[in-house]
Amino acid sequence: MFLDITELAQQKIKQTCSHHTGQLVIYYESRIGCTCGNNGIFLLKITQQNDSELDATLATSLGDLPIQGWSLPFLDEKMKLDYNETKHALILRSDSGLINDNVLILNDNNQSIS
Repeated sequence: MFLDITELAQQKIKQTCSHHTGQLVIYYESRIGCTCGNNGIFLLKITQQNDSELDATLATSLGDLPIQGWSLPFLDEKMKLDYNETKHALILRSDSGLINDNVLILNDNNQSIS
């Protein structure tokens, strides 16, 4: 499994990380939405906390990033994270289609910092 993070997306992520301390992680927020099988969204977090849920890693263009192991089945083998300058949004997609058209970058207080 690999997440290709485009140059534009890397620039956006690095710009955000430069203003906040902590580790960049991929997080699946599942405490929202309906009660169907896949009822959450993937987002990025810059965290200073140790989270026992982050028990796996995902290979990316930025190196291996911590992720919740139980969330991996919701992802495809090959994915791309890109940045849309017009929408000011990080977009996560795979060969299967769109996964999230507005990947947020959150802090430990779950506030958007991007």
